[in-house]
Amino acid sequence: MKNACIVIRNKRSRFSGCKFETVPDALTDAGYFVDKIFILSEEDAHEFAQTVVECKNFFDNVFLVAQEALLSSLRLRVCELWKIPFKAAGPIEYEAKSLFCLSAGEDGAVALRGEIIPYLQEKYSKKYEQAIIRAVGVPSELLQNTLNRIKEKSQEIDILSQERYGDIRIQISYDERAPKQVVDEAVQALAESLNEYIYAIDDTPLNRRIYELLKLRGLKLSIAESFTGGGIASRIIEIPGASDVLYEGVVAYSNASKQRRLGVSAETLQKQGAVSDETAYEMAAGLLGKGYCSVALATTGIAGPSSDNTEKPVGLNYIAAGSSESVFVYKYFFKGGRKAITERAINQALFLLYKLIK
Repeated sequence: MKNACIVIRNKRSRFSGCKFETVPDALTDAGYFVDKIFILSEEDAHEFAQTVVECKNFFDNVFLVAQEALLSSLRLRVCELWKIPFKAAGPIEYEAKSLFCLSAGEDGAVALRGEIIPYLQEKYSKKYEQAIIRAVGVPSELLQNTLNRIKEKSQEIDILSQERYGDIRIQISYDERAPKQVVDEAVQALAESLNEYIYAIDDTPLNRRIYELLKLRGLKLSIAESFTGGGIASRIIEIPGASDVLYEGVVAYSNASKQRRLGVSAETLQKQGAVSDETAYEMAAGLLGKGYCSVALATTGIAGPSSDNTEKPVGLNYIAAGSSESVFVYKYFFKGGRKAITERAINQALFLLYKLIK
């Protein structure tokens, strides 16, 4: 089975991949992988015609993604090019080929999951299942070696690994008729090899896993953030009911705030600097010392693009995680631009909290 995706966009508008990636992502989640993606201008009728004809000749299923207002006219054009009667709704079919028209964004993904995936399952008399493992910070060499070993051992499963700022989602796709033992062995191999980095043996996002554990254990969380700028608290607040587990989030960006709001000593800031093991420790300890929270996170670091007028490099950061019993501080050096460094630190901080309370 070969699948293609045609994306139609207005070339005068800024390109936003998130408007179109929802459809390929939903296909991947269901076990149907896109072999080729065409990105075309809505004004180039000739290129559109060539692409539609090429897809009819070389692909089994085509997913046409465009703004809702264009879909009707694009349907008509496809039917003309394929020389078949116009079809106002549903898949456009030519012999064993199928073309699906989908609106950009989440609406298209919803339609795909609700209508098109069942259609494909019936068309091929095959249903794919998935097993998911989620982890943070797995070294790339370890991950790749583990995936290669599993792929070599079994040809009955497909494994896809997606990484976003250190948060890794590993999807094992398989025909529902595949031997259960094969899937179980693949999951077990991943769990054993990546054990110290895993936070979920399902598709639960990291922030939801944190929320569930905090609520289950009756814990209250406080967060002190410097270079992550409230990003950790924001991730927790994304979960409905976050007020049950989050006491406060403090963005202590300046040294004065670290002193006055969190009790970081002037001596520590002067001798060790704002980006230091000691400062991260005192930020977390300052939250815990108030007695309002059970667990605390604190971050301090240099996100760039330039350093902080010291010899400390961009990407250096310290993350503290602890409870009233003890506070642990971890030193990291993340590469990339300002956004990549801060997002990577946010995920790492949440993972450290998960390890603390699991």
